[in-house]
Amino acid sequence: MKTSETDDNKIKTCPLGKGFYLSAKQARGTLTVFNLYQLALSSAFLVLFITKKGPSLFGQSNPELFLAASILYVVTAIISTILIKKPLLPFPVQVQLAVLAELILLTLLMHSSGGIISGLGILLAVTIAAGGLLVGGQCTLAFAALATFLVLGEQVYSSYTHAFASTAYTYAGVLSASFFTIAILATVLAKRVEVSEKIAVQQGKDIYDLEQLNSYIIKHLQSGIIVIDAEHNVRLANEAANVLLGAQLTWGKPLSTEASECWHLFKRWLRSPEKNNATLNSQTNLPRLKLRFSKLDNLGEPAYIIFLDDLSAIDQQVQQGKLASLGHLTASIAHEIRNPLGAISHAGQLLSESDKIDNEDKRLLEIIHNHSNRVNSIVNNILQLSRQEQIHVETIHMETWLGNFEKEFKEQFGLESSPLTINLHGHHLSVTFDSHHLKQILDNLCSNALKYGNSGPGAASITINIKQAPNLLHTSIAIIDNGPGIDKKSAQHIFDPFYTTSPTGTGLGLYISSQLAELNNAKLSFRQPPSGGSCFTLTITNVTL
Repeated sequence: MKTSETDDNKIKTCPLGKGFYLSAKQARGTLTVFNLYQLALSSAFLVLFITKKGPSLFGQSNPELFLAASILYVVTAIISTILIKKPLLPFPVQVQLAVLAELILLTLLMHSSGGIISGLGILLAVTIAAGGLLVGGQCTLAFAALATFLVLGEQVYSSYTHAFASTAYTYAGVLSASFFTIAILATVLAKRVEVSEKIAVQQGKDIYDLEQLNSYIIKHLQSGIIVIDAEHNVRLANEAANVLLGAQLTWGKPLSTEASECWHLFKRWLRSPEKNNATLNSQTNLPRLKLRFSKLDNLGEPAYIIFLDDLSAIDQQVQQGKLASLGHLTASIAHEIRNPLGAISHAGQLLSESDKIDNEDKRLLEIIHNHSNRVNSIVNNILQLSRQEQIHVETIHMETWLGNFEKEFKEQFGLESSPLTINLHGHHLSVTFDSHHLKQILDNLCSNALKYGNSGPGAASITINIKQAPNLLHTSIAIIDNGPGIDKKSAQHIFDPFYTTSPTGTGLGLYISSQLAELNNAKLSFRQPPSGGSCFTLTITNVTL
């Protein structure tokens, strides 16, 4: 006979019929309680009999049998304790042997104390009830039938051997009937326990699933969520809140230390609850935020929830709409310029082929040619801006991607050796970006560094540093050259359209790069390194909101 267990670690306790299932923990716990009852009852029989402190009926008919049965009862209880600690037998077998031994030993104790009229037979009913809770099903009825057989058998044996002055068949019949009544009640009770446990387990699973779903939804909300308790300590903060605030909020820490500006706005709302909307203008590299506050009244203690929405996304949508309209107008103008520009350029080429042109005229034609090319580049860049397609964001593994970029950059400019030095500060660095936009940005920055970033007679040197922020919320790509750098006055305008310090430049390269960065939720910035040269940094958000 083997223990049968379901996927939920349930034990089939009775091999007869459909059986009764208990969780392994509950089954072992109930058996332990029954074993403690056995130890207490057997020890009481033995101690009271030896010390002569018990009722006089103990062993009055056969003291030797009572003593032997009591000792065997104690030994059986101890063996059962050992088997519970080290389960060498399947659970159903262990229970059935324990109940069987209990019924036989109690019958012997009853017989040695004067038979059924001693009153010890009622203890058999307790054993049947315990067996019903432990195994349930048809096994409980089998225990009741066995107890009935033992009681009636003891009565027949006593009558046959004339062990007692009188018999009590009527009392034996009533007691046997009570055994079956108790067995049925114990079976019903055990079944209800099983059903209740199934409901409790299912409800526990449902609650766990809801908690996981709730956690997933909160974690992936585009809005930031912060929950604080009555003492204004952080109890919950999703990833969006950490990204929007540019900090990793710690559970249990005061909001005043984790996000002081947010806390001041929250305190203002507590004083004036009608002012539920607040705007937070954070640091330069963080978005402008809209804050909303709410009190959670359905919890055991007061709690508050703070919603954070990225206003820069809304502002960007409005700005994009305006720029789109302006872009269409500009593209139309650029398209109209291209036709007469082509005619001017073509006329200049025809004039340059004439034999009657002196050196002065050639110089004028060269000016026409250079500026025609410059205007044509401006027109092409404007048309490129107006044709911006929808971005295709993907996960880019920087080590592999930069290796390919370095190879293409070297081939593009026909260089024998690569001017790029790539430093990856970390392993398996990756960013979420449109790969075509990233290539266009780095192409522009590196080609500018190659063209303008060489202050000495040696070859240009371009260093690309990639590293993640300590809080892992941002990845930065810095392009550093060894050129003369950019003066402070010019640095304020380098991202403005059409701003250039070069007579051959269009002034749109850095502007286009910054626009492409914004389309990918990134930011392109400039700083002057203390050692000289120029440093452009592309800061990419690692979490997509």
